[in-house]
Amino acid sequence: MSKPVPPTADALRASRPHLIYGGVEIGLSIVVAVATWSAWHNPWATFLWTLLWLPVSHAIGLAAGFVMAAQGDPAPERRTSAGTNVAVWVYECAASILLLDLYQPWFSTATLPAPGGPARPVAVLLLHGYGCNRAFWLRFSRHLADAGYHSDAINLAPLLGDIDDYAETIAEAVQALAERTRAPVVIVGHSMGGLAARACLRRYPTLPVVHTVTLGSPHFGTLHARHGIGRNVRQMGIGSEWLVALASSEKDSERARITSIYTAHDNVVYPVRTSILPGARNIAIEGLGHVSLGTHPRSRALVLETLERVAQGLRHGA
Repeated sequence: MSKPVPPTADALRASRPHLIYGGVEIGLSIVVAVATWSAWHNPWATFLWTLLWLPVSHAIGLAAGFVMAAQGDPAPERRTSAGTNVAVWVYECAASILLLDLYQPWFSTATLPAPGGPARPVAVLLLHGYGCNRAFWLRFSRHLADAGYHSDAINLAPLLGDIDDYAETIAEAVQALAERTRAPVVIVGHSMGGLAARACLRRYPTLPVVHTVTLGSPHFGTLHARHGIGRNVRQMGIGSEWLVALASSEKDSERARITSIYTAHDNVVYPVRTSILPGARNIAIEGLGHVSLGTHPRSRALVLETLERVAQGLRHGA
């Protein structure tokens, strides 16, 4: 069994693809400003369109995603009132615009807050999903710190690479966090991050990881993978050989140390049943979108409850 090399700073470097995305955001905003001013010569219209074109575009794209998810997965648990659907969409818009359009382009090297309060017996490693970077966890990490948990978040690169290739980076981060805090690690992975955690533990089964929490992870794939690019997206297709091999490699005892938290209204991972991992502890939430799992108080509370449950098990020698 190969061993990971000593930790490096690679996983904490600025995410170049997201810096480029941020540059495109600025460039397009300038284009919108010039076009609006040329058309109307109205400073207020120019200001509003320059400010709002990106969130409006993002909101329209998310609405289309929710429609595709509803059409691709007509499960009974998805059926809610129009008002609930709008509320889910609005919160998902707010979460996505904040994390994906603001935090990720400009804060991928931000330092996570230090914990306060009494020391906790576990530390937390945060893994982002497809197309994201470690800044996805900035808000979440503040709540972990408030609860007394040490946490790290890393970038999984290359952005469109093989999920198996993230294993070494994750293993390095786990070892570094465990050595620094003198505590075992719980991995929390959003979406693809949950699969990357499982793939890492398949390759490095002796890492000091006592539990894995996945948020909206497509354990058996997602129909939405048809709309993405990259090797990692193909691996997340329903019935992919990679997912089958990953599932077949896991023992019951390993599955018992996984908690899968998922939402019945996921606009990226669907059908809903693909997030249910046999042998793991599966927890469903209603009324949240995919990115919302990384910010909403209800999903956050479930993660904190799981961390406390794991910590209690360690105290009692379970």
